[in-house]
Amino acid sequence: MDVPLLLASAVSSFVATCVFLPWLIRSLKGTTAVGRDLNKQARPLVPEMGGLGVIIGFYVGVAVILVFGSTQVPGSLINASLSAALGAGVVGLIDDMFRLRKRTKAVLPFLLALPLGAAAYASGDRTILTINVGILIVVAIALGVTAAGNAANMLEGLNGLGAGLGVIVTFTLIVLSLEKGAEEGLFLLFPLFGALVAFLLFNIYPARVFPGDSMTLFTGAAIASAAIISSPPLKTYAVVLLAPMIVEFLLKARGRFRAENYGSPAIDGRLQWQGRVESLVHLVMRWKSFKEWQIVIVLWGVEGAVCLAVIAMVGLGH
Repeated sequence: MDVPLLLASAVSSFVATCVFLPWLIRSLKGTTAVGRDLNKQARPLVPEMGGLGVIIGFYVGVAVILVFGSTQVPGSLINASLSAALGAGVVGLIDDMFRLRKRTKAVLPFLLALPLGAAAYASGDRTILTINVGILIVVAIALGVTAAGNAANMLEGLNGLGAGLGVIVTFTLIVLSLEKGAEEGLFLLFPLFGALVAFLLFNIYPARVFPGDSMTLFTGAAIASAAIISSPPLKTYAVVLLAPMIVEFLLKARGRFRAENYGSPAIDGRLQWQGRVESLVHLVMRWKSFKEWQIVIVLWGVEGAVCLAVIAMVGLGH
C-alpha cells in the first residue's frame, strides 16, 4: 500500500477530528452528557462522549483510502474489521448514554466481532500460535477483539491517559508493520493514529473533553482488528504491546472490576491513594505523590518502554 496515501488518510482523520470536536464540546455543554473531573479539587464538569470525534475522524481517513486506493485494501476482510471496530464504538456510545451493565458491555462487542472471525476463517486463517484450531478461530477472534477493547477501557480515568496510550501503541504497530512488510492492517492503523493524535490535543491535561467508553472500546477493538487481519507476527506483537492493559485487567479483577482510577486531590494538585492497589494508577499513586499529568507521563513511559523493547527485539531478529 502506498505510504503517501496512508499518510493522507492519517492527516484527513486528524483534520476531521479537530474540526468535529469543538462543535461536539459546545453541543454537550449544559446537557446530561457531562461528567465531573474527580481528580481535581474543583471537580469541574467536562463534556463526555468525545470518542465520537475519534470514530468520525477515523472513518473519514478510511474513506480517503477506499476512494483513492480501494484496490490496495484487503477486500475480503475490510468490511468485517470495520464492523468489529465500529460495533465496539457503538456499544461504548450506548454505555456513555445509558450505563450498560458490565456483562452486557462485554457480550455485545463479542457478537459484533463474530463476522471478523468468520471472514478470517473463510480466508484460511485458522491458527493461534501455529496451532490450527479450525472453526474455533471464529470465537477466538471475537474474544480477542472484545478483550482488547475492554482492556483499553480499563486503563483510563486521567486526562490524556487512554488517548496517549492508544497513540503510542498504534504508532508502534505501524512501525512494526512496515518493518515486517505486514501491510494488511495499515488501512486501519494510519486513520486511527491521526484521529487519536487530534483527540489528545483536546483531552490532554486539563481536559476539555472526556473520551468515554466510545473511544476506549473503539480504540482497543480497532487495534486488535488491525493485528488480526495482518501477518502472524503482528498478532503476537499486539498482545505484548497491550501488556500494561492486561496487567490492569488482572489488577481490576482483584476488586471484581469495581475500582476506579481516581485519587484524592491535594491543594497542590497531587493525587493520593490509600486503599488496596487495584490499578496501575493506584500503584503509581502509592509509589509517589504525583500530580495527575505526572502520573500520565509515568504510564506513557511504561508503555513506551514496552514498545521500544518490542521494536528492538524485532530489529535484532533480522
